[in-house]
Amino acid sequence: MPARRASLLLLIAYPCSVHYGVVSNDYRPAVIVIAAAAALLAGQRAHGYRWLPALAAVLAVAVAALAVTDHFDLMIIPPLLIYFGLAAVFALTLLPGRQALVTRIATLLDGEPDAAVRRYTRRVTAAWAVFLLLLGACSVWLACCGTREAWSLFTNLYGYLLILGFFLGEFLLRRRCLPQVPRRSFAGFLAAMARLDRRSLR
Repeated sequence: MPARRASLLLLIAYPCSVHYGVVSNDYRPAVIVIAAAAALLAGQRAHGYRWLPALAAVLAVAVAALAVTDHFDLMIIPPLLIYFGLAAVFALTLLPGRQALVTRIATLLDGEPDAAVRRYTRRVTAAWAVFLLLLGACSVWLACCGTREAWSLFTNLYGYLLILGFFLGEFLLRRRCLPQVPRRSFAGFLAAMARLDRRSLR
């Protein structure tokens, strides 16, 4: 639970710190947040001496950040890793012999799905992959052709709102298209998602 709370705080702090860096040209808060996120991720994945990979991750990110502290380049990379990385996560589960990610989540939440649910969740998995790929492409285009402020607003505000809107829209569509699936409120659905063990999604 402490790790999840820390992850939530970092998720909120990251876009705020990056946007502050873009408008003020002071990227030090963003560098600290990125280093903390790397440390948290390394600590979660380590077994035994948890602090060693965490320390290594902090040092690696800090050294890389110091080289470009006064530049915009570093801030472009993490959102692209998130967008394209998540798109790949969804897309790879559509390969032959794999279970679509959204199908896997539906199975964990509600039990073995019927054919209609499997069809629907597979299409939603593909939709998420395409949607995240488009967000990443928009971020690249704005970074190359737009102003820094426009890139920052899209990446650190509008992108998250679009993801939330897509998530909510799919939730409402699912209730309409799959009336046989157990009904939950949106808050209840989010709570059920939060309780899932990430290792069970592999």
